[in-house]
Amino acid sequence: HTEMRPADGMVLVAAGPKLKKAADTDIRPTCTAGPVPDGKDPRIANPILTGLITCRNISMAEFADRLSTVLSDDFKTPVADGTGLTGRYDLQLSYTKDMRAANATPIVRPKAAAAAADAPDEASDPNGAISLMDAFQRQLGLKFEQQKRPTQVLVLDHIEETPTEN
Repeated sequence: HTEMRPADGMVLVAAGPKLKKAADTDIRPTCTAGPVPDGKDPRIANPILTGLITCRNISMAEFADRLSTVLSDDFKTPVADGTGLTGRYDLQLSYTKDMRAANATPIVRPKAAAAAADAPDEASDPNGAISLMDAFQRQLGLKFEQQKRPTQVLVLDHIEETPTEN
């Protein structure tokens, strides 16, 4: 049977939010890995940014809920919303998926891209790389905290030590 038990989980919290209110609240909320249809992709100016999440007209509760799907390699358990923020937002988050490879490989970029990458709110590394957690904090003003919270688990009440015949 299943029951609720305390377990470690990630909670998304506000840390000086830098969120843009949704431009069009009549559209269906979306959150995808990649650019929006308008084609604006910050990875063009800085190729070391290999990850991109774009969300439109999304609440923080919906955003936290979708993170374990959109970023399934990084979040193995559901993320809970602890921001306390209401409203709907358009957001874009660009980051470097593999920081080890980014730090090992020097990147030669055009001068315009290098200047953009050196902006204080974008880069956490001289080559323009930024980790996922740093990107959340610097670009969105959000961070994660690990907390114990009720989680649905499968409980085995009894198991036979030796198998029975079929």
